[in-house]
Amino acid sequence: MFFTKKIKKILLNLTALTSLTLAVTTPAIVASQKINAKGFLLFPGIALLANENNVVQLAQRYDKDYYFGISLIGHQHLSYYGGWFYQDKISWTGKARTKFRPRNSYYSNPDKLELKVTSWISGMGSPSFSVGGEIKYDGKFSAKASANTGVSIDSNGYLVDSITDYNHRYAGIDYDFHGWKYKVTTFGSSASAHAKYKYKTASILSDSSYHRVSWLSESLEE
Repeated sequence: MFFTKKIKKILLNLTALTSLTLAVTTPAIVASQKINAKGFLLFPGIALLANENNVVQLAQRYDKDYYFGISLIGHQHLSYYGGWFYQDKISWTGKARTKFRPRNSYYSNPDKLELKVTSWISGMGSPSFSVGGEIKYDGKFSAKASANTGVSIDSNGYLVDSITDYNHRYAGIDYDFHGWKYKVTTFGSSASAHAKYKYKTASILSDSSYHRVSWLSESLEE
């Protein structure tokens, strides 16, 4: 009988301790879900090493036949920290520009010029993205979701926004994306361009270490 009473007393103490723990920790967890990215250090083992940054990527190529320049200028940041139970939210805004100018003729243009902006999130699970208010887990976005109809999620789970111009030297994308994923560790974006000119092709990446420059020799704006 004495042993049974002792067991009951231990169980009652454990129940009280558990209730007290939940009462203390639950508000803290809920509050952490509302914390802006600037407060992410509350959970240093899980949070991002860098939660926001300005992006300036400039690259150019000078060939005997052409000039090829590209830029990605914008901002990316952890706009919502989900804590233990909710997904983190990443936001990207900015502009991507490219220019392909044949050097042998002032009036000639490339036959085709394609520009892409790729954004990604690393973390747990599959990402979802929002463009123009439309949320997708995979596949293509509708034409209403963006001014560009070439917005999609590729096989790697990256968000890709693309535009193609014909017989034109310039191409540009203004982007405003949002993405979600559990326990985000890293995120980023870059731009790429591909040109076809007189049966030749050329490509360039905005984050290329080989073609990277601190300033562009020519304006990429029309």
